[in-house]
Amino acid sequence: MRKWTRALAGSRQKLLFAAGSLYWTLILIFLIGHYQLVVGTNPADNKMNIMVLFVLIAVVCVSAAHWICKFAGRRSRKENEPGKIKIWHFFVLLLNSIYAFCQIEMINNPLFRVMKPQYMVLNISFIFVMLILLLFILNSWRKTMLLGNLLCFVFSLVFYYVYLFRGEPFQFIDIFSIGTAMEVAGDYTLSFTREIVMTAVVTLCLNGVYWEASDAKIAKKVKPKVWMRILTAASVAGIYIAYLNTGWNGALGILTDLYRPYETYEEYGTTVGFACMAKYMRLTSPEGYSEKGVKKTAQEVKVDQKSRDGKKKPVNIIAIMNESWADYRLLGDFKVNQPYMEFYDSMKENTIKGHTLVCIQGGGTAKTEYEFLTGNSVKRFPGMVPYVSYFKHDQYSLVSTLKSQGYRAEAMHPNKGSNWKRTSAYRMLQFDRFYTIDDFDSSSERIRSHVSDRANYEKIIETVNQKENPEAPYFLFDVTMQNHGGYTDSTYRGDIRTQGYTDPRVNQYLSLLKESDDALKYLIDYFEDYEEPTMIVMFGDHYPSLPDQFTEWITGKEYDDSTLKEQEKYFATPFFIWANYDIPEEEDVFTSTNYLSTMMLSETGLEMTPYNYYLQSLRKNMPALNHLGYMDSGGNFTKWEDADDEHEKMELEYEALQYNELAKDSGRLDEFFTVNQD
Repeated sequence: MRKWTRALAGSRQKLLFAAGSLYWTLILIFLIGHYQLVVGTNPADNKMNIMVLFVLIAVVCVSAAHWICKFAGRRSRKENEPGKIKIWHFFVLLLNSIYAFCQIEMINNPLFRVMKPQYMVLNISFIFVMLILLLFILNSWRKTMLLGNLLCFVFSLVFYYVYLFRGEPFQFIDIFSIGTAMEVAGDYTLSFTREIVMTAVVTLCLNGVYWEASDAKIAKKVKPKVWMRILTAASVAGIYIAYLNTGWNGALGILTDLYRPYETYEEYGTTVGFACMAKYMRLTSPEGYSEKGVKKTAQEVKVDQKSRDGKKKPVNIIAIMNESWADYRLLGDFKVNQPYMEFYDSMKENTIKGHTLVCIQGGGTAKTEYEFLTGNSVKRFPGMVPYVSYFKHDQYSLVSTLKSQGYRAEAMHPNKGSNWKRTSAYRMLQFDRFYTIDDFDSSSERIRSHVSDRANYEKIIETVNQKENPEAPYFLFDVTMQNHGGYTDSTYRGDIRTQGYTDPRVNQYLSLLKESDDALKYLIDYFEDYEEPTMIVMFGDHYPSLPDQFTEWITGKEYDDSTLKEQEKYFATPFFIWANYDIPEEEDVFTSTNYLSTMMLSETGLEMTPYNYYLQSLRKNMPALNHLGYMDSGGNFTKWEDADDEHEKMELEYEALQYNELAKDSGRLDEFFTVNQD
């Protein structure tokens, strides 16, 4: 028996030795394979960076040698047994927290070197406390070091790539949209930076050393372990309650910018910034909210049903949110080799068009979608996606308004229904059916692996022609996919080229816009002679994530150096309302997406809810609004913090109504959000 035990132990040692040798070899290969990133291309820095490279190689070699030496000698059974936690274990934990902080900030924060010392200490303290809690949960110093380092590095990469692809930092709410993130991750090209390579090597070396280090535990017996974990859980609960209900961030001088979270991350550190943003990710009532106040606002709304007299009721209403549909020409003039929005520009007859303000850029599609369907503004929910966070019961929306008047309501999206929790969200919005990628033929045209706009519109036409009840009016809401980022697909060859600025990503995006424009012509041409009165509304969800250098080339300045009016253009996407029958014609309309469905309804003979009439009235005083500020009736732009008393009152009333509608247990005024059935 002893012979077999010794043989088994020897085999295990050999296996561990082989695995360790492979581990260190792969690290060395990874470092050498990316040495150019470490060395850089700037001759002035080459000497220093070469020294850094050699230091990293030395670290790997020394760590590997340490591993080999450990296996060269025999370890006694006593040496393998975990010891008791001592003070020096916590000291190493603190040092590792400092390293984790430096790692996160080196990768993600361009202002790391000028961060105030007190905020550096605060970030380190956050990480240290998290590691301490992890230690009490795992009851293993070695496991804590290994898992803590791995988690910190993984989150560093998450923060980096989310900002790179989306232009907005990773926030707590994004955890609940991980499925959507994984779905679109394949559209982007992952690239390493010098900081990522360096911290990856150091982290792997540290974990290699920790793996072979002797372990230590706080408690060894069952009863102390149980009590330790109970007390840890209670401590976590207490910290969480204090975290949510105290003004710790304000007391520490932290000013959380909910609308520009990256500035919070840069000034106060990524870890602290993340924690500060997460603190506000709850649905809370707006300042001064009361059910009495909401009822008073509702009673003051003038409902004018006569305004719909003489207007035609469309049999079919098709609403399309076009993925990343933006018009960079709004920012300034630039030359391309041929037009790429030619048909959209030509639309004039029976068309209302212009630009609509959204609250997002580069990502967050479902936020703009929510604004259109509900009439609410996500300015009220910075950093949050109502679909994901707040949809716990049926919601009033354009869908319920149309369904109350006999419309069958369906939704379509040529991708997974789980994205942004649309399957459940659409159910609560009361859609009758949801067409997903599973309902599209495999033969449907793809562009860069996405269903093309042309194929999407062919499916729309097919669905309208084969609607379940031919006698009932029909509403279809569609979210396209063709133009989704990133724009580095080498298999796609577009037609558009910028003149004076060269970037294949920009050319690819503009070429996709031309594909969209051609598909739009196909859609409008089909319904122009359609026998049933049909209305189509289309709008973009946000600008794409393209290099800042492109917009700086167009405008001649950086975003931060622009006026509010100029900045708002970065959030203004094209829109149009078109019908195959006579409607008023208007161009150069500037509005915001929260008003768009009400604008559409007002051009029909359909009834509207009191909330729609409220939005109509609000639009007269604030024709456009988003997270940055609002445009007044005179065309002037003002930041919310600079609003006068009148507009501030309007803002608070609007937010109170939104909260009342969204939070079912807030004494919701059902009659205000529904069509009068009398």
